[in-house]
Amino acid sequence: MEAIKVKIKTASKKKYEILGNEIDFDLLENKIRNEIMREQFDRTVEAAKKAGLSKMTNKEINTIIKKVRKGA
Repeated sequence: MEAIKVKIKTASKKKYEILGNEIDFDLLENKIRNEIMREQFDRTVEAAKKAGLSKMTNKEINTIIKKVRKGA
């Protein structure tokens, strides 16, 4: 295994909950990937709220899914 040196801001270190001065790359990659997914999810939820889609019932959602699948 090789080691590399990376500079990181204190705020980012806190954001990704990095303790100490060393972290396994795979763990860092997972932390970053999870944060990106959380941010994307939050944006999706906000867009759904703005479009009025967050108030749809499961029945309405399933009806749309069935229509889309029939057209596929």
